[in-house]
Amino acid sequence: VAVVLLAITLSRNGANMYLRLGFMIVIGAIVRLSEYLNGIGARRWRDFATQNYFDRGGIFMGIMVCAPLLVTCAGMLFSLIREASYLLVDVKKMKLQQKQRAQSRGKKTKQGKGGSSGKKKSSKK
Repeated sequence: VAVVLLAITLSRNGANMYLRLGFMIVIGAIVRLSEYLNGIGARRWRDFATQNYFDRGGIFMGIMVCAPLLVTCAGMLFSLIREASYLLVDVKKMKLQQKQRAQSRGKKTKQGKGGSSGKKKSSKK
């Protein structure tokens, strides 16, 4: 529950991208180590439980630990991709605005010099 709340907080508050990516790496490491953690749980289940939930296949760890973490990680990845797409649109808008400003400055300086020769410049794409 704490991991999900932390992930939501990091995703919604515009936290540092590197912090979010680091958190995703930590989630990946926990998922990767779940087989090892399942083995530890199978050996020491009497210390903290009344019955052994830790089977050889790691189904308990997969369902109770890995599945929520992977869903959280997928949500964070979706959030990062959406943010990247918004940033890409913003950058393209700024480039177009800059190009329009440069063209309008060019027209103003051309008009300010006393006119034009009547020929239009062809623009290259």
